[in-house]
Amino acid sequence: MPKRILVAVVLVAAALAVPLWLARDPVAAVRVATAQRGPLVMKVATNGTLEPVEDFEVRARLDGRIVEIREAGDQVAAGAVLLRIDEAPTAAALQAARSRQLEAEESLRAARDQLARTERTFAVDERLRRERALAEDRFVESRAALDEARARVAFLEREVPLRVESLALRIRDLEDSLAGTIVTAPFAGTVYVAAAEVGEVVRSGQALLSLADLGRLQVRTNVDQVDLGKVRPGNAIEVFSSAHADRVWAGRITSLVPRVEMRNNRAVAEAVAAIEAPADGLLPGMNVDVEVVVETAENVLQVPSEAIFAAGEGPFVYRVEGDRATAQPVTLGLSSFTAVEVARGVEPGDVVILGPATDVRDGRRIAARAGDDVGD
Repeated sequence: MPKRILVAVVLVAAALAVPLWLARDPVAAVRVATAQRGPLVMKVATNGTLEPVEDFEVRARLDGRIVEIREAGDQVAAGAVLLRIDEAPTAAALQAARSRQLEAEESLRAARDQLARTERTFAVDERLRRERALAEDRFVESRAALDEARARVAFLEREVPLRVESLALRIRDLEDSLAGTIVTAPFAGTVYVAAAEVGEVVRSGQALLSLADLGRLQVRTNVDQVDLGKVRPGNAIEVFSSAHADRVWAGRITSLVPRVEMRNNRAVAEAVAAIEAPADGLLPGMNVDVEVVVETAENVLQVPSEAIFAAGEGPFVYRVEGDRATAQPVTLGLSSFTAVEVARGVEPGDVVILGPATDVRDGRRIAARAGDDVGD
């Protein structure tokens, strides 16, 4: 066969072989990231509800009609009037009770005076009877009057103290009620709940308004049972609200309630965290997301969480070597929401493949593009 023909045949065969080889070893498009050192923050994610650190709830201390009440959003100084209930009915009842008390005391005094006069009259009548200067029937009437006066005094000496004591209790209650017709603010703050209005007739014990210093808020969070060993007083927190997607508020755990209970099929305990000032934008009753910082490592080698794959023999990463993926077993350490510490198996600067990567295997050819940065 001529040499030129032989070369042509070889070239044609090579051209036909390349697609066949590529078909057997296709290229996998993957995202990659670089292993690097940096801080790694371990967090626990949960949720909670905002509430004031100091809350003053005003309830009606007596039945009555409201003549003055603050509205929601009103800012008040300490000592300012929050609520005023019509005092006229209570004042009238108090005056009547005091009058009845005086009348009871006066009735006993008058009975004793009457007894003293009757005793003097009887003494005179008794002397006249001995001198035979008084008719017997008149003396009998005098003795009957004395007996009646003594009986009345004896009765009133038993009854009046009880009535006076009962009225004294009634007077103290009315005095308390009269004092309760006006409620003032114990501290400067903002009325954030107003459940009644002027002219409304309210019942004793009815909740009417709530006052708080909205600059001092706390969040009551749910801590899952599995995280209780990590969360403790003093842990820093970050608070996120759907009402302000671009803002983060800082705080710190102040207490952990030592009780676990089931809520929505979750075994949880309660933790309370104070929000650091300023707390503007947050309001009592808001539901918020909370991230609790439970541990921080300052300088650890880490890769994105997506770079860790699982196998029967343990976790591994796909390290990029040239245009190939190489499976590399790793030993892991701390982890955050987005990154994992690699204690062994990866060096700083190593490029690793990010998941999901279902079409990647050890030794496969890859076409890489940059993925997400490492860290939170």
